[in-house]
Amino acid sequence: MASVALSGCASSGSDKEKGFPSGFDSLDDVSKVAYVIENATPDSVARFLCEASLGHVAEARIDTLALAAAFAYEHYNDSALIAFSQEFDSYSANLPLADKMRIYSLAGTSDPQRLGYELGLEYVSHIRESKMDVADIKNELAAFKKACADDSITYVRFLKGFKTVLKADHGKDLPEDIYEAFINIE
Repeated sequence: MASVALSGCASSGSDKEKGFPSGFDSLDDVSKVAYVIENATPDSVARFLCEASLGHVAEARIDTLALAAAFAYEHYNDSALIAFSQEFDSYSANLPLADKMRIYSLAGTSDPQRLGYELGLEYVSHIRESKMDVADIKNELAAFKKACADDSITYVRFLKGFKTVLKADHGKDLPEDIYEAFINIE
């Protein structure tokens, strides 16, 4: 199973299919990242950081994403830094809304006061790129609202940003039923 976890982070052309060593889960976050840096491509490290921080890699949970990501940013340079940075941003931006919020919070890259607004403003682009329909959006919003249960203000701010973009964007390229279903969502 460990080999699947690390190889799953590898890019399709990678020949790195090593698993995690014995005792890997007891290492500190920086040591885990150092090991993955030595055994995977920079884009794979970025995906690993996201997935491990979300708890999706049981053998390699990352508890301090900001520290782990900082270590990776400091380790890489030139093209490796660009590959890591682009994949980290792209991968986290394309996560389901609730996971995206968690990554942004854990990474410490967003002002907590603005996080909901930012997510709302970005969400229409996510809908387009993912070719979501009304049912998909309803499901994702329900999961997001549940994830915001202890922070209802973030959800309220998200809705404000989301509705702002829907109103500004109305009639462009999304199906009309999406605008109708969500432009006045409460």
